Amino acid sequence: MKPLPELIRVKQSAGRGAVAALVFCLAVVCVAGCTTASRPPTAAPAKAAQPYPAADIVVQGAVDTELQPLLAALKGREPIQIAAWTFWRGRIAGKTVVVSRTEVGPVNASTATTLAIVNFRPRLIINQGTAGAAVADLELFDIVVGEATVDYGAFRSAQAGSGTGVDLSRWAPMPHRLRLDGKDRVAFDRFPGDAAAIAAALKIPNPRGRVVKGIVGSAFEFNREVDRLVWMNRTYGVVSEDMESAYAAGTAAGFKTPFVAIRIISDSEFHAAEFQPVAGEYCAAFVLDLVKRWSVRSTSSHDGQQSGQFGHNHPNVPPVSSP
Repeated sequence: MKPLPELIRVKQSAGRGAVAALVFCLAVVCVAGCTTASRPPTAAPAKAAQPYPAADIVVQGAVDTELQPLLAALKGREPIQIAAWTFWRGRIAGKTVVVSRTEVGPVNASTATTLAIVNFRPRLIINQGTAGAAVADLELFDIVVGEATVDYGAFRSAQAGSGTGVDLSRWAPMPHRLRLDGKDRVAFDRFPGDAAAIAAALKIPNPRGRVVKGIVGSAFEFNREVDRLVWMNRTYGVVSEDMESAYAAGTAAGFKTPFVAIRIISDSEFHAAEFQPVAGEYCAAFVLDLVKRWSVRSTSSHDGQQSGQFGHNHPNVPPVSSP
């Protein structure tokens, strides 16, 4: 039997309504799903950084070979990983010490120093490790205690047209500027080392060479041209070159945290060009001796430090020997 016409119309109308409702619901679900899918996942609320107990000293080294004697002496060693940078906290000779593997180069050095200061609030930072000689006076395994550090990659050249070549005489040093305490910008031609730390380091014996005071230079460079090394010394006053010290020092200056750079000569283009990896361990052993003898009340303040001057106008720049 066929349905009556009225009943058919009612059923057809109801059917069309149900289909329309179903289509509407599916559309709503689809739109909601698409909107949700296009929206980035909601991140969990970030927890505020919890600083660790304050440290007496942070000792930095870029690579593992510059850290081993320090890590071996660190009692109750606790590894701490903060993003891409590794720290170990423990005690040496009754002092709370944090050993920091900064990794290589300016970005790593500045970031690792910032993390060390914010998280551990040290009384002193010692940046140490290997360096190349920038003067012929320095011998393999001599140790340079940084009266200051300088970025010898910071310069401004005079204008020169196409085809005139590269002339280092047109390059002039350019200072770093820090807005200390959010006030006026202060120009730093170099970053002074902590006077008390320098004096203490100069008293530590080096069984493999001399301990001298000088200006430690840094840039993300590896220079093997003797003439350029001579130019670096004459222009910036540097006696050694590495890739981290000045950038760690500049960061410490911004936080007004006492700082000293200590570098051992691991190679010299003047008379011992082959890099000596063992030099890193020798420098770390020297710094370990300094840490053991260090009095936590000895550091001087960075307040009021002014920038120095480049080149041989500086009274403590050692003489340059001809290559």
